[in-house]
Amino acid sequence: MQKFLYLCKYKNKLENEFKNDDLEILIATMNRDSLDFLNRIFPFSPFHTFNLLIVNQTNETKQLSSDYPNVKVINVFGRGLSKSRNIALRKATGKIILIADDDVVYPDGFQETIIKAYNKNKTVPVICFQTLTTEGKPFSRYQKTPFFFNINNLNKVLSIEVTAQLDDLRKQDCFYNEWFGLGARFQDAETLFFLRRALKSGLQVLFFPENIVIHKQYSSSDEVASDRLIYAKMAGFYKRFGIKAYYYLVKYMFFLWRKRLVPISGIRSKFTIGLKGIKEYKEILKKNEDTLYG
Repeated sequence: MQKFLYLCKYKNKLENEFKNDDLEILIATMNRDSLDFLNRIFPFSPFHTFNLLIVNQTNETKQLSSDYPNVKVINVFGRGLSKSRNIALRKATGKIILIADDDVVYPDGFQETIIKAYNKNKTVPVICFQTLTTEGKPFSRYQKTPFFFNINNLNKVLSIEVTAQLDDLRKQDCFYNEWFGLGARFQDAETLFFLRRALKSGLQVLFFPENIVIHKQYSSSDEVASDRLIYAKMAGFYKRFGIKAYYYLVKYMFFLWRKRLVPISGIRSKFTIGLKGIKEYKEILKKNEDTLYG
């Protein structure tokens, strides 16, 4: 009888463990009409051995399709990375989801790394991992041990490092803010506002110090002196800090000058771009067009 009870407990434990098939990879891409790009993303295993959900932003004349049961495709005709992410989150079926882009590479064993982390932390809704550069170096200065993020230390998390338990996101209505992100009005900070929303919804966000993805060192958010980023960043600062955004705008201008990213003669025009970002986001708030807290 005792042996029977032990076997039942062991069986129940195994049944409660996450498995590789529980992971679904949500890939945002654009203008694809062939699945060939997936071969570059998954060089160590055939791509159709993974559960993939691809959101392809395109037009009616260039659509993507799949004959593989594990590879689902949604063609959409709108624009905006956050919109693609949200469509994927609403259509996903996996217990655990991995946010992905179309310019990454997944190393051998990445899936097992993610599943292992969730089996060690079954009650944690969101886990963020590490990225390696194509030169084999850490993308950022990551901590050596796991820790839980707070609202103030989310800035450097890459979208491709984010995984989550899907049911937990849906229960808290945790989605991306479609005003922010590439292709949106303010082309920055979609991951930051997504994770801030998770935390403010009461969801824990854990950092787990293991590599799961490879990406070139350059990131679009590295364009720190570009008009696009300054405009978007200042809008995001106003969303987060209100009137203090003007202080952060001045501080950011000093940063650009001190790092010699912009000559002193160019600071005025950059400052004007920042003011425009703040002004136009304030108008959005006045019209109650962005009701997602930041």
